[in-house]
Amino acid sequence: MGLFGASGSTEFPSVLNILSEVFTTRYLLFMAGIAALTLILYIYIFLRGSKWILKWYGAQKIQRSERSLLYSILEDLSRKGKVRTPELFSFESEIPAMFTVGSGSKSFIAISTSMLKMFNEIELEVLLAHEIGHIKNMDVSLNTATAFLAGVIMSFPNFVMWGTMLLGFGQAEDPAPRFFRFMATAFATPPAAILIHLTNPAKKEFAADEESIKLTGNPQTLAKTIECLENYIPLQPVTDTFNPGHFHLFSTHTQQIRGYLSIFISMFDTHPGIEDRVEHIIKHSKSPGKATLNSKNSRVPGFFDLRSWKLAMAASLISYMSLLLGIIVTVTFAIKDFNFLFNGAIAGVYTGAVLLLMATTARLSGRTHHLK
Repeated sequence: MGLFGASGSTEFPSVLNILSEVFTTRYLLFMAGIAALTLILYIYIFLRGSKWILKWYGAQKIQRSERSLLYSILEDLSRKGKVRTPELFSFESEIPAMFTVGSGSKSFIAISTSMLKMFNEIELEVLLAHEIGHIKNMDVSLNTATAFLAGVIMSFPNFVMWGTMLLGFGQAEDPAPRFFRFMATAFATPPAAILIHLTNPAKKEFAADEESIKLTGNPQTLAKTIECLENYIPLQPVTDTFNPGHFHLFSTHTQQIRGYLSIFISMFDTHPGIEDRVEHIIKHSKSPGKATLNSKNSRVPGFFDLRSWKLAMAASLISYMSLLLGIIVTVTFAIKDFNFLFNGAIAGVYTGAVLLLMATTARLSGRTHHLK
C-alpha cells in the first residue's frame, strides 16, 4: 500500500502540474474570447447577413401598388407551401436573376428589373414557386450565411487590386494590378468554393424544382423558363454586380467572371446541368420521386470547362506556395537567421494544409460531384 501510495503521490500531482501549465488562465481566457467572438459573428451573420446581401445589389422593396398581381401570386404560393410570405425586392441588372435570402422564418425574394420585364406572370410564378421551395426546404438561412462568408472572401481580390493601384502600381488594366488581382483570386477561390459546395447546392436546386412543380402543377413552363435563362444569361455583357460567392443563391447560373479571370468560374459551378435539370423536371412531373439523371448531358457552353478548372486549381496551388516563400523570408528576417529545422517544419505543416485544402476543393468542385 505504501508503494502504491508513494507512486500515487509522486505521479498524479505531476499530471496535474502538466495540465495546469498547458491550460493556464491566460490560455483559457484566450480560448473563451475566441469562442465568444465566433458566437457573436455567427449571430451577426444570422441576423444581418440577408440585409447586407440585399444592400450589395442595391435592392429596393417592391410596393404592393406597383405589383399587386405579383404579390397575390406570391401570397397564394406561400399559403400552398405553408410558409410565411416573403417580402419582395427588386434590383437593377440587365441579367435576369432571382434569389432568396433570410434568417429563421423571415425571407426576402429579390428580382432583377430585367427579369420583371422579360417574363410574364405565369413564368414568374414558377420561378417564385422555386424560391418558395427553398424556403419550405429550410435552405435559406444556410444559403444566406454561406453567401455572406463566401462573398466576403471573394471581395478580397478587388481590395488587393485597389490596394496596388493606391500604392502607385498603375490602373486596373495595367499588368501589376491585374497580376495581383489574379493571384488574390487564386488564393480566395478554394475556401469560398468549399464553403458553397459543402451545402450541396445542386441537390437543393433539384428539390426546389420539385416543390415548384407541386405548388404550380406547371413543369413545362418551369423547364422552358429555366432553359431560357441558362441560354440567355451567357450572351449578356459582363457586369461586376454579381459576386461569385453568391452564385449558388440564384435560380440558374449567373456568370460574371470573364477575361483573364474566367478560368475560376468553373469552381463555382453550383447548379445541375441544364439538360439534367430539365429532364428531372419532366420526369418528376410524371413519376414523382423516381426521376433519374443522365450524367452524359453537357452543361451550358462556356460555364464548366475541365481545362479551365484544372488551370484554376494549378493557379491556386501556385498562389498558396508563393505565400509560403513569403512566410519563410519573413520568419528568417524576424529571427535574423535561417533555421533549417524551424523553416522546414513550417514548410511541412503549411504544405500539408494546402494539399488538404486543394484536395477538398477538387473533390467538391469537380463536375461529377453534382451528379452523384
